[in-house]
Amino acid sequence: MFLPKENNTIIWGSACLAEDTEICVTDGTFSKIQNSVGKEIWTDQQGTRKIRRIHKFDTIETDPPLYGIGGNWMTEFHFIWGRMDSKWQRALEFRGVNKAKRKTPKGPVFAVELDTDDYLTLRGGIQAATFGNCLIVEPLRQGYTQDFRFKIDQALRVRGIQKAHIIEWHHGGVGHRLDGSLILDTGRIKPPQRTMREPEMDSNTTSISHQPKQRVRQVSETRCKIKMCMPGYPLLRHTVPTGGHART
Repeated sequence: MFLPKENNTIIWGSACLAEDTEICVTDGTFSKIQNSVGKEIWTDQQGTRKIRRIHKFDTIETDPPLYGIGGNWMTEFHFIWGRMDSKWQRALEFRGVNKAKRKTPKGPVFAVELDTDDYLTLRGGIQAATFGNCLIVEPLRQGYTQDFRFKIDQALRVRGIQKAHIIEWHHGGVGHRLDGSLILDTGRIKPPQRTMREPEMDSNTTSISHQPKQRVRQVSETRCKIKMCMPGYPLLRHTVPTGGHART
């Protein structure tokens, strides 16, 4: 695990959004979170904010329930901006809109990583934090954002998946402290899925296609040498060009 060590040992669960949660993009339309990589989100700040990666976390039946805030489902510890209280608070603490609760599904939950830190706008104008909770933690821990980005990029680079758009994690890969700073067990990152046929087919096809020609050429040259050494075989006054075939 990484990110700042401290005496505070209270660890909260994952802060993620449920599958099919819709994010407001730059043109004012909405995109489902699992299909939003590469899209620019709506923002009231200068410049653009693009979704860099989606982090996909496994859940189990014993996880805490999901909360529905204004029709947007998320884990109970996900941070959203308060309406009655102007501050970042967890879904279970939120007041001001209808709040529902349901059992955690067996499916995954998601977190959005932006290229520039900002918040997401969900249905109903709900403002939700992004992966890392950097907007929340940075004012309290100077340098947290830079350290977070460096460590997560390093972990992905080691696994050769730094360019992947969706990063999948086994259950238990993420948690956070009371102040919102993340605790990540990067050992829980799933290895990239490969199509087994592609590398083997290319390798085998290359070796198989060259071997017969090489064997035919070797056999022809060997027969030619043997015949030239036989008694009574006429001496040749010319040489066979490189790559050519000797007549037998």
